Amino acid sequence: MSGPLQAIAARWRTGGTWGAIHSAAFRLGFAIDPARVALWALSLRPRFTIVQIGAFVGDTDNDPLHAFIARHVVGKGAKAARRVILVEPVREHFQKLERLYAGCKNVILENVAVADRSGKRPMYRLGVDPVEHGFPAWLSQLSSLKGERMESLWDSYEGIAEYKAFYLRHRVTEIVECVTLAGLLEKHGFKGLDFLQIDAEGFDYEIIKSIDFAATRPRFINYEYVLLGADRAACRALLLEKGYGLLDQRQDTLAIRRG
Repeated sequence: MSGPLQAIAARWRTGGTWGAIHSAAFRLGFAIDPARVALWALSLRPRFTIVQIGAFVGDTDNDPLHAFIARHVVGKGAKAARRVILVEPVREHFQKLERLYAGCKNVILENVAVADRSGKRPMYRLGVDPVEHGFPAWLSQLSSLKGERMESLWDSYEGIAEYKAFYLRHRVTEIVECVTLAGLLEKHGFKGLDFLQIDAEGFDYEIIKSIDFAATRPRFINYEYVLLGADRAACRALLLEKGYGLLDQRQDTLAIRRG
């Protein structure tokens, strides 16, 4: 990471104000991924806690955490006080995640979905390998608790009719177990949370508004805003009310806790 980015990370590490961080990022023209800087800041600490909701298989090119985990959580010299929970509800994806992180004591794997309440509910996903049908592999990453993910939400963002038709033709419904974020943290003894990564394909706001911020106030929350539709403004308003500053980058928003 370059010198300017290290300087921003150091400000986060030492409790710099959101305004100072925002100004520094602005001077760089937002040519950086704020979440990457946040993770770099955490890497300077001997201990941290991370939860990734929607881990998929763990090592795709667009996975925001795999390289970080490999280097700073399970790599040579990684600290035992660094703990990560990876959540993936689709069983066949979860099995690949298990193979990837087999034997990694600091990485906890959960074959559940995180939702606003516990219990079983339908998960909508692609039931075939898209590559075998001549379609891009990333279509397999679009599993969601929202049926409209590949309907109205698709039309409002990606909008490629051919991909949508293929997906809906091969879409399956799978009943998955859901837990709350609070229940997940309690189960594994997480007293606080430094970085919450959410990629829930349109369900991000439901997860965020279910957080008891009086009990758990993550240092960073990185979520996908482009699929929130009418809930996008409400999500931003909630996080601002709870004392977060917000930085948008491509399809994500990084919420940075003030104080």
